Amino acid sequence: MDKCFCGGKIEIQNVEYKLVRGKRTIIIKDVPAYVCQECGAAYYDTDVLDEAFKNKDKYEYISTK
Repeated sequence: MDKCFCGGKIEIQNVEYKLVRGKRTIIIKDVPAYVCQECGAAYYDTDVLDEAFKNKDKYEYISTK
């Protein structure tokens, strides 16, 4: 992947992946993603996400009431 849909350049960076489930947010740190340098859109490889979800020591939980 070289270009974003906006035409911006894509680079691989480690980012925080956020998953919202109801009132609970799970943040997984240091997930490699393809990030657009123009608009900031992040694209994730499914194999990378599968592996990230297995590595629970990188999880951070946030609950809102």
